[in-house]
Amino acid sequence: MDKTIVSILGISSSPRGEKSRSEKMLQKVLFYARKFGGETKILRLCELNIMHCEGCYSQTIDGDKCVYPCIQSDQDDIDMLLDEMINADALVIATPVYWGSGCSYLQVMLEKMTCLENNERKVIDRYRKLTLEGKLAVLLASQDGEGASMALAQISWALNHMGVMILPYGKIFQPSLLSNRFVRFGLRLIGVKKFGWVDNTLRLAGRNLVNVTRLLKGYNFDDNKVIESKS
Repeated sequence: MDKTIVSILGISSSPRGEKSRSEKMLQKVLFYARKFGGETKILRLCELNIMHCEGCYSQTIDGDKCVYPCIQSDQDDIDMLLDEMINADALVIATPVYWGSGCSYLQVMLEKMTCLENNERKVIDRYRKLTLEGKLAVLLASQDGEGASMALAQISWALNHMGVMILPYGKIFQPSLLSNRFVRFGLRLIGVKKFGWVDNTLRLAGRNLVNVTRLLKGYNFDDNKVIESKS
């Protein structure tokens, strides 16, 4: 069995931190990742100081005012957060759903990640590795109402544009009612089993993050020397 170490960074974006339902989902994925040999770490955005993006990219025609490190890196924790993301082999990002979108902490993080996308060569020179390209991710959302599919679609679109790969079955949502143990007991009591897919998919997410990352380690997703077929 491949013993290659796989480091997985969990990012909890809920303002409720460890009390939140989305972080409970996150903790389950990280638990299963450890069972399959992964090394895990969790960061809570509500415990970090991350300033709002100032929109530097849009201030010039070519976007060259958006620099790396971010111009705010000496005033907030964004450089530390981006450093953790780059050095991790895989990501698990969890958010509550507010009005069909991820929470504001997550949105600020995504916007601040623009400096990675816009300055890839500088980041590669600093780390001697690709930034986010080919990095696997699982996205988690807890919801009280509708909107998880919209929130997960928005987040995955942004991350995929930055080179992040979302695993198959890697966009997982859980209705808040299923966090209530009495509801779960009642469903089991009357024989309703169709919601068991949530816990099973969280388990698969942890397993697949570790195993697929091992399979893809060293693969170059941007090999300019590849000659495309003319047929």
